[in-house]
Amino acid sequence: MREIMTSVDIGSSKVCVMIAELDERGQPQIIGIGKSHCSGVKKGVVVDIEETAKSISEAVEKAESMANVSVQEVNIAIPGGYCEVIQNKGMIAVSSSNREIGEEDIERVIDAAKIISVSQNAEILDVIPREYVVDGYDEIKDPMGMTGVRLEVDADIVVGSKTTVYNLVKAVNHAELGVESIVMEPFAVAEAVLNKDEKELGVLLIDIGAGKTDISIFKNGNLMFSHLIPVGGWHISHDIKVGLRTTFEESEQLKIKHAKINSNSNNSFEINSLGELGKHTISEKDLTQIIHARIEELLVLIDNELTKKNLKKELLTGAVITGGGFNYIQGITDFSKQILGINVRLGKPEKLTAKEPIFSTAAGILQYTLKRSFAYVPNLGHNEVSRRAIGARNRNKKGFFETIKSFWNSTIK
Repeated sequence: MREIMTSVDIGSSKVCVMIAELDERGQPQIIGIGKSHCSGVKKGVVVDIEETAKSISEAVEKAESMANVSVQEVNIAIPGGYCEVIQNKGMIAVSSSNREIGEEDIERVIDAAKIISVSQNAEILDVIPREYVVDGYDEIKDPMGMTGVRLEVDADIVVGSKTTVYNLVKAVNHAELGVESIVMEPFAVAEAVLNKDEKELGVLLIDIGAGKTDISIFKNGNLMFSHLIPVGGWHISHDIKVGLRTTFEESEQLKIKHAKINSNSNNSFEINSLGELGKHTISEKDLTQIIHARIEELLVLIDNELTKKNLKKELLTGAVITGGGFNYIQGITDFSKQILGINVRLGKPEKLTAKEPIFSTAAGILQYTLKRSFAYVPNLGHNEVSRRAIGARNRNKKGFFETIKSFWNSTIK
């Protein structure tokens, strides 16, 4: 039986889909990729369910056609700015007569950890174990098969905005698909573009999309800070559109083809402007000044947030920039280093075959979900399409995760 998993990254400008199949060695292979334009999402929030559903359907159909499979359920992500991470503990008595810890015990202790008080507009999306404790022995990553009387877990509980979550799920359901799991976006992106040392020593992850930028800090392997800034790649295009009085489509092309942080070049090129100007010539230097100003604004906003929270001392390995917003801009790493005062590199998904930064979230959703020895499925009562399939998925889950567990533990740590 083929083991298939699908991720869907629903962004402000595009939907990216990746379908992976596990090979005989338990290694995921990308067999389908799809991408479509999206106009139903603003700053990570669904504002038009039908338009978003159409974009999801189009991207999924492209990936299905490439992979020659039919997708029923997908894994999605929610921006970090619409989530909160709450640390909590769970504790149970081991149930088996021989005191061997099994999957049921791990599920029960996870359930115990998620007993927390949340607001009416909040939904528990994920439970992420930091460590397990067996009869007082801590720092255990996986207690399966160990012997003990008492099992405890220190866990991060990811709580998301119900409004944001429900509308994302509704858009997926309107595309006649179910939601298998929801990942907090920084966890997914970090899995795709950060290495183990960065996550341990301290790193700033800057994920720049079309309509927003997620900044996150990882240290000691855990997420310690997440924040959303409502500025992204679209804002550069808008500035070009206004400054040069051209269409948004042409401003996007100008940005992609000629984006630089600095330029002393006397080169010029012809553009189509609106109104009386018609076709006319602009200099590369004028275009660069517009781009430079908006990028500087975003980086200063990031720097101010880090300074206000006194977080720069945590960033021993610097920062990683990913996403489709700024990665193609010449000089972005040096300029970011200058503004932020830390080392900066560009990040792209290296562990799977799709290595473009725009696929960082889609690739990360797959990697993050596959790596988990225990996958928490949120109780999405409103997720009608998914609810019918969750039972079958749970029946297969044990064998699925045991097959891949050894591979992912050795390769993605």
